[in-house]
Amino acid sequence: MKEKKGRASKIFQAALFALSLAMLAYFCISDNNLVTLFYSLPTLNLFWLICAAGCVLLGWIVDSLIIKGLVSTAYDGKYTYRQAFKVTMVGQYFNSITPFAVAGQPMQLLAMVRQGVTSGIGLSALVRKFLVYQTSITLYSLFVIIIKFSFFRSKIQGFMALAVIGFVCQSAVVVLLLLFTHSPKFTTRLIHGCVRILTKLHIVKKPQETNEKVEKQLTFYIENNKAMLGNRLMRVRIYGYTTVQLTALFAVPFFIYKAFHNPGVPIIDMIAAQSFVTMISSYTPLPGAAGAAEGSFLVLFQIFFKQNIIRQAMLLWRLITYYSCIIVGAFFAGLGNRTDKMKPTFFNNMKNKHNAKTDNRISHKRQEKPVEDRGNKK
Repeated sequence: MKEKKGRASKIFQAALFALSLAMLAYFCISDNNLVTLFYSLPTLNLFWLICAAGCVLLGWIVDSLIIKGLVSTAYDGKYTYRQAFKVTMVGQYFNSITPFAVAGQPMQLLAMVRQGVTSGIGLSALVRKFLVYQTSITLYSLFVIIIKFSFFRSKIQGFMALAVIGFVCQSAVVVLLLLFTHSPKFTTRLIHGCVRILTKLHIVKKPQETNEKVEKQLTFYIENNKAMLGNRLMRVRIYGYTTVQLTALFAVPFFIYKAFHNPGVPIIDMIAAQSFVTMISSYTPLPGAAGAAEGSFLVLFQIFFKQNIIRQAMLLWRLITYYSCIIVGAFFAGLGNRTDKMKPTFFNNMKNKHNAKTDNRISHKRQEKPVEDRGNKK
């Protein structure tokens, strides 16, 4: 059985890798992208090119540290960085190949479960991570809009309205996540409403049982989330990691700009432009925000790049930040063999507290018994 599962996993991984190569081949062949990129490579500054690739690698490393930090709180450090890095790359791969990046988190949860992480803890970690990411990028975008909106508005008339729309969408996601995480009443009502709709559509046949099951999972999620948030230092660390991750990814165009031997431009302007590209293209319903990402880059970065190299710069940026996630992530996309479930630390603490309460009750009853006996003797 194990050999069959291992063989199936290898076949699945090979198929994913073949799909990755097919997508890369399409990218290279369409519009002579490969020829354009090939002619520009010998003229580039290798040092700055390595810096650009290093930013993407740093983003993966930091993302893994965030996952490890969130999951390790439940398992007293037994969850390893190697496991977290695999989960990161699974997310990078499936985020890149699916519309709206919808498959990233479900596949990460499945990868965690196969590593021995309970589904409740895995879901709590991923939701918490997503909330931190969305909150950080929203605050980051707000900061950029405040300090650089007038600069970009003077350079590109009418285009910044799209950035504001992207910011509003991100803010709405943060509000919904905060309500889901910190307002059990709102979440319960929302769940009941969804169950009622699904019942009317004859999708859910036992609404009462479904509501009870979902409420139990919600209670478990909230308790688990509280256990994860107990450490304030960890929260500060995760927000710090996320800020570093975003800054590294937003700085990639600056290093590509330097690789083309261009003179100095303030790095903050490049970071601001890339944050606007991310805001505008985040909600495009195509894998990797195809079309919107390239178009936004060409419109915003024409301020900095010369017309004869901006398309080459865009292709190089896309290859480093997007296609690298597919190529490298394909090696980790195979979920591997299932391992035994790990025992969460906070569950043991809950059991110890319960046992301590029971012992106290028993000892209290034993102390009361002799007094009753004396009264009976009298």
